[in-house]
Amino acid sequence: MSWYYDDFDHYDDPDDSYDDFTLADYEMPPTALTIEGPIQAMSRRGDIGREWWGRQWVQAMNNLGMDGRLQRGKTYARNGSVQRIHISEGMVYADVQGNRAYPYRTAIELKLFTDEEWARALDALRGQALYVAKLLAGEMPQDIEQVFQEAGLSLFPNKRKDISFECSCPDWGDPCKHAAAVYYLVAEQLDSDPFILFHLRGRRRELLLQALNQTSGSAGAESVLEARFKLTAGKFWRDDVPQVIRQKPNRQDIPFALRQLGTPPDLKPKDVRVLYNLVADEAWRWLGFDG
Repeated sequence: MSWYYDDFDHYDDPDDSYDDFTLADYEMPPTALTIEGPIQAMSRRGDIGREWWGRQWVQAMNNLGMDGRLQRGKTYARNGSVQRIHISEGMVYADVQGNRAYPYRTAIELKLFTDEEWARALDALRGQALYVAKLLAGEMPQDIEQVFQEAGLSLFPNKRKDISFECSCPDWGDPCKHAAAVYYLVAEQLDSDPFILFHLRGRRRELLLQALNQTSGSAGAESVLEARFKLTAGKFWRDDVPQVIRQKPNRQDIPFALRQLGTPPDLKPKDVRVLYNLVADEAWRWLGFDG
């Protein structure tokens, strides 16, 4: 697809006046995520990307030898030139203010995984109870890319054909500074919500979590519950367990006390019973009441 104007102008003349073609003229998918601006990068100097997945998003362009061209967009990412961003399956659309009176239309397209590729990826993830537990807890496992690679995939763009940039500006750069600015700002959106990366590959958060909740094989429901419990055990014992558990309770009092904590999110009642039993057994051993 091409968004370049028929009356293409190689000079960025601020006096040029064209109709205002912005993303508002395009109907976004109902599942699109919208970030209204002007948007400014939180990073005011140096590298952009706070969490490892945000940094890896930027590093992906470095690995493709495009870091020099990407650098041109840092100023635009930081000065509020990006007016809004829409993120949908396989696509990022943005309005970016340049020298002209109207914003440029900018797009970044990421190759979607096919249904068969997603099936392979989900099978690989389900084989790792800890990964499933972390994702269900809203965390991005640090070595998740290795799981996708074992399935013959890459979550981050690792080939030039995985990603493409377009912009209505007269800059032939690939990416131009406007698209590069949007790419940097996507890195910061990933910092806040790593599930956007799955969304860009074709699986929204709710669909991904729904699929992961349907665990099977070595990462069955009880294994995932145990992994989730281990992830939060430190905080659980330090901050959350009611004092009654620390006062030589009767064995049957422990599940009752744990119910005061409320139902963990994303768990069915039968799963909660499994979790309570796991915690009760661990509490009993921790308090030295095995005998």
